[in-house]
Amino acid sequence: MVISYKNTGFLGLALLMLTAMACKKESNTDYSVLPVVQGYITPAHNIEVKVSAQKALLDTNAYGVAITGLQLKVSDGTTSKSLTEDKSGHYVLNDLKFVKAGLTYTLEFSYNGLPVSASTTVPPKPSGIAVSDYTQVIPVMTFGTTPTEFVPVTLTWSNAAANNHIIAFEYTESIKQVMDSRFNRDTATNVEVNVAKLATYDLNRMTFRYYGNYRVILKRVNVEYVNMLNHSSTGSTSANLTNVPTNVINGLGIFTAFQADTLSNYLLVKSEL
Repeated sequence: MVISYKNTGFLGLALLMLTAMACKKESNTDYSVLPVVQGYITPAHNIEVKVSAQKALLDTNAYGVAITGLQLKVSDGTTSKSLTEDKSGHYVLNDLKFVKAGLTYTLEFSYNGLPVSASTTVPPKPSGIAVSDYTQVIPVMTFGTTPTEFVPVTLTWSNAAANNHIIAFEYTESIKQVMDSRFNRDTATNVEVNVAKLATYDLNRMTFRYYGNYRVILKRVNVEYVNMLNHSSTGSTSANLTNVPTNVINGLGIFTAFQADTLSNYLLVKSEL
């Protein structure tokens, strides 16, 4: 079970991979000439794709340099549509009806004389999300006393087909209420849990770092997203730098589809006191 903490949420995952891509060991592939793609599509939303150059090893910027002037196209197998560049390296298709569940979408463009492409299939929308309680009480551990038993809140959902899911907990408070003074820095407040092909998840004491209300979002995702999430959780060590996951041909990064469903009420995480 992979738990990650982040401030940027779902669309920030590819950012976690840029440093690893910049630090790749030498191989037969010249990764320095490959574009880095970040594209996430879901029904009822416009398509947005970021394309940037791979970060240099000592580059301290959050992203690599944006690649401008590209001609991006996305096809659903029947219709092909062109994206427009609304700002440097950011390409959009303003069509809320183009992305539909069950269809396979292919992104294509050329860069440095090479055809770059990636394909993903839009999964069905998740359903049946429910929670055993809308309040998760965190017992207080006091020296010399017997701590109160932790009773986990359980989330469940429908998953007869054993699809991949993640659960995102988005912190909604404007003023942070830290649980432990050891985390009094400006650490990430949002939580993302890879629950794989399960249909249930029990919260645990270590799931959250902050008290307060969280928006709970269940996301049905594809294997390419899970592969990248799992890889990013292992860190960029010398053992895994050569195998950064990507579903982009002649490129790096990710082009993937997902669908989401949100719990009707916020989840309150609070101290027992």
